[in-house]
Amino acid sequence: MKKGDEVQIFNRLKERVANQPKPEDPVYYKLAEQLMPGDKEYMPRILSKLATPEQAKIVAALPDPDVEPVSGRSLEVSEAFARKLGMDKAVVDKHIRELFEEGLLFPTKKGPAMARTFIQLHDAALGNPRYDEKLGKDYFDLWGILEGPMSPPKPEDIHPGRSEFRIMPRWKSVQGVEGVQPYEDVRAILKAQELIVLLHCGCKRSHTDRWCGVPEESCMTVGRTAQYNLDRNAGRKITFEEAMEILDRYDKLPVCNLTVNQRDVGQLVCNCHYCCCLAIKSAEKSRFVAVIDPEKCKGCKVCIERCQFGAISMKAYPGLEGERAVVDPEICRGCGCCVISCKAEARTMKVVRPPEHIPESLSIY
Repeated sequence: MKKGDEVQIFNRLKERVANQPKPEDPVYYKLAEQLMPGDKEYMPRILSKLATPEQAKIVAALPDPDVEPVSGRSLEVSEAFARKLGMDKAVVDKHIRELFEEGLLFPTKKGPAMARTFIQLHDAALGNPRYDEKLGKDYFDLWGILEGPMSPPKPEDIHPGRSEFRIMPRWKSVQGVEGVQPYEDVRAILKAQELIVLLHCGCKRSHTDRWCGVPEESCMTVGRTAQYNLDRNAGRKITFEEAMEILDRYDKLPVCNLTVNQRDVGQLVCNCHYCCCLAIKSAEKSRFVAVIDPEKCKGCKVCIERCQFGAISMKAYPGLEGERAVVDPEICRGCGCCVISCKAEARTMKVVRPPEHIPESLSIY
């Protein structure tokens, strides 16, 4: 498949999903209502693949009213909780551990609890390949259908002041540019981390017909998020040097760096393409725009191919032969992909927004 086939791809996906059976046990519909109110089609089926009926019964009974809150986070439940379910506690503990590793349950101060939101479940329950055989390909198709056709980002997709993610420029594109802040230089961000864990990207895994060609193992988590994924055996620890090698390798691929839209990058650094990532559509712009020197531009149009946002076109410049590239600064989100892919070195990055453009913190975190 290729760019422009997103509607055809989605229609084929709908045909595959239409033949999947719905679960009969009402517990899945009860749990689905907490995550996606009103959805009786897809979330119940997703949950039925994540949890057996016995496991779903445990999830529905949480939180455990007999467990004492702890200062940290725990997966512990009481003996009384197991007895009320008519189950042996060792069996309950085993199920809880599996559901934690799968991403359905999270440790809290009051013991295990189901994911609070669709997004939280999406990010956790798609990133652990250890359970691929149990879940099956149909499971990933169900997630893909919820996101709709993966069309290119549009300017109107951005919601200034409310975007949960932001574009972070490829570090080579802003190397040496005056005014670059530590929270927008991936080298500084990763160098400051005690723990970096590389994950299989849930977004890429939920779009099996994607066309970007980016490896699944492409999400870098840091801080507490990294420890969470390491605890549930969902990723592997890598060094700063390994992380930079991966990022440098991905410079040759059609991906943008994304992170949470705040200055404290304590969660993740993603490598995203719109064919398999919804976050990139509404991601806030970086503080930069790409600037073109038309005299150096060779008119090869590689930059047009690399730009996911449709910010680059061709035009005739007075006194220059043939058409050369031009950037629309209103559409450009400052990812730097065109800069690092320009063999003629006709592009540079320019700071056009103040540091205040990036919030100190984001309320959802």
